[in-house]
Amino acid sequence: MMVSALTRPVELSRQPALARRELTAMLTDAGWDGDVDGVLLAVHEAMVNAHRHGGGVTHAGARLDGHSLVVEIADRGRGFDVPDSPGMPDLTAERGRGLFLIRHLASDAHLVRNGADVRLVLTFDR
Repeated sequence: MMVSALTRPVELSRQPALARRELTAMLTDAGWDGDVDGVLLAVHEAMVNAHRHGGGVTHAGARLDGHSLVVEIADRGRGFDVPDSPGMPDLTAERGRGLFLIRHLASDAHLVRNGADVRLVLTFDR
């Protein structure tokens, strides 16, 4: 399937449920044939983490870059190191799986500090 040339960033809602719907519509409209369910799960986890640990999402946006999807989620948290390969989380714990899921679903994940904001940049290849 041909992917449209949507390169301009699309602003997403700061609320995970709305952002999932917006991202689904964007990817469907663009004809992106990557792992949409994986993208939605990783973005949801990143947004929940921003609310839980970073004081809330200050910005969320997505864009297609060639055949890859790039999603940025910003908050006012202190930031953290994105592990290359986080260890398997405790499956009986109520928390602690977000970074593991993000790191395994996204092709790349890194932080960019921009003034008071910390942006988690997620890239998903088809």
